[in-house]
Amino acid sequence: MNTNKRKAFRTIADVLHFPIAEFAALRRKTAQKTDRVMRSSKLEDSIYAELREDDRELDLTENAAAQKLNSFPALSRDVFQSLYSLAPRKNDADILTAAAQKFNVPILDHVVQQDDYPTLKNICEGRSLPAYEAAAEFTGRAAEELDGLLSELGGDKGALNTLEKLETARDAAAEELAELLDAQATGETTETDKQALINAANRLNSKQRQVEAVSQMLDTTMLRQTETVDLAVSAAVQVATKRAQEVQSIIGAWSDEPMNMCRTPENLALLEKVRQSTVLKDISKYLGRFREIFAQAKKNSYAYGRGETYSLELGNNLSLALTSELAMLATPETIPLFLRKYQQKQIKQYRRREPVYKGMGDIICCLDESGSTEGETAAWGKAVAMTLLEIAAESRRNFALIHFAGSSSCQVDIFRPGEYTLEDKLTAAETFLGGGTNFERPIREAIHLMESEGFEKADVVFITDGECELSDGCQQELQVSQAVYHFTVTGILLDKGRAGMGFSLEPFCQKIYRTSELTGDGIMQSVISLRV
Repeated sequence: MNTNKRKAFRTIADVLHFPIAEFAALRRKTAQKTDRVMRSSKLEDSIYAELREDDRELDLTENAAAQKLNSFPALSRDVFQSLYSLAPRKNDADILTAAAQKFNVPILDHVVQQDDYPTLKNICEGRSLPAYEAAAEFTGRAAEELDGLLSELGGDKGALNTLEKLETARDAAAEELAELLDAQATGETTETDKQALINAANRLNSKQRQVEAVSQMLDTTMLRQTETVDLAVSAAVQVATKRAQEVQSIIGAWSDEPMNMCRTPENLALLEKVRQSTVLKDISKYLGRFREIFAQAKKNSYAYGRGETYSLELGNNLSLALTSELAMLATPETIPLFLRKYQQKQIKQYRRREPVYKGMGDIICCLDESGSTEGETAAWGKAVAMTLLEIAAESRRNFALIHFAGSSSCQVDIFRPGEYTLEDKLTAAETFLGGGTNFERPIREAIHLMESEGFEKADVVFITDGECELSDGCQQELQVSQAVYHFTVTGILLDKGRAGMGFSLEPFCQKIYRTSELTGDGIMQSVISLRV
């Protein structure tokens, strides 16, 4: 009797007049469950599969985590999809497994709520390699915190897996009841069949109540622990963002195709090489941005006639106006707009640059590598040198990097168009001499390049953070050579915090930049614009 009191259904009529029958039919039609929260196309699946190939470390991470939570391996794929896709979309909740609903969905929701997420998304959207690296980094950190996250989101140990097992049992009970109801509808049933139907309805009802109870417990736990979970996810998103920025920085700085953020053998080899060198990683932080400035400067320049270079400006000189601006005079409707722009000097027009040889010959960069420049200062200087190398390569000019420090410390790396490799660039960038500061040795090396190595109308860029007096003999030699070889000198003084630092090459310079007066980016914008 006591057992019967606990049963919700005692007769066929009870079953048929209760929503349990309809519920069984609905559960019977439920699509196959998935741990994947985010939708993806076949192309995106193919891209991810290629990225994932031979990633033993992530395989080990996911396999270990899957022992604690069945849905964990799907997390890295969903994080990648969220970052890579231009329009991320979620699967319907009713096709998700219990673990995916109670763990993966909240984690992904926390991800997109983080302050770093817009930055991360901007780097990864449509760029498969940084998206994958960021997802792998996030997954690794989440795996390390999995026990804590399960405790916060999953309540009692094993509650998520318990819920999943209960849902599987519930769905099996629904299938059984639905089949018995189909048989009942034919009218060919025995008393034994009717009792089996009643028992199946009670089993389904019991399993559904258990599912609801565990699910409610998990929801309550989740609401109570939101802040704790958010902190853990925030830390994982931060390391993922750093990883994506690193990928973007390295490829943007050193790759021959800086916009190609795909998983190519060249990119993978480059990442491995640069990640092993703190020096190269530090240079990458600046070089990628300088290359962007250079690329933008090229877009803003135009060549006409016999190679004369123009850039754009605003004004009201009709002889220099762009054709697209003059086209407004063709229709009555746009004439008032043209006249207003003309009166306000807002007409887009070409600005011709002065026809001088400065900056258009071979480039020689003299880079101070004394001990005082070690670290960020050296990284910035190397980034400037590598940008000048790219400018030279763009116009098929020779380039030389003269590393200098004390009187006995000097190294010259010569780069002729088409005759050097990426490895040559990386080797030169990693070189650091250390020691004191002596200007005379690099000056004489630069003059030697003009005398014996075919460097013509040289554009000498001298980067230093120190002061060094030149002997009378060196000054005289420099003066004579400048008259003979028509080279120019641009000084970049790294004197931030020491404004007014003296520079013994000042009498020979056509232009001097000081970091005490301009930002690093400001200096590079000017240096680049005068050489494009």
